[in-house]
Amino acid sequence: MAKKNLGDIEDNNKNLGGVSALFNSPSKDNGIKEGKQDILPDEEIVTYPLRLKKSSLKALKILGAQRGVTVKELIMSLVEKEYEV
Repeated sequence: MAKKNLGDIEDNNKNLGGVSALFNSPSKDNGIKEGKQDILPDEEIVTYPLRLKKSSLKALKILGAQRGVTVKELIMSLVEKEYEV
């Protein structure tokens, strides 16, 4: 199924704030592949469940869509900056 471009659906409608950010795909040329190359081949990846408020997750999704990155990348960059990991 082809993605539909919702255009400026948020204009003049206060109830649809952030809809475009949730449905429009982020730009492809934002250097995501460069970030994935930082992981060393011998480095083990584990999953860790993270509980967030729905409003926080929604805000992160909108911010990520505006910047063209994933929620995971937003959280990881903050953790790396804050704790110098």
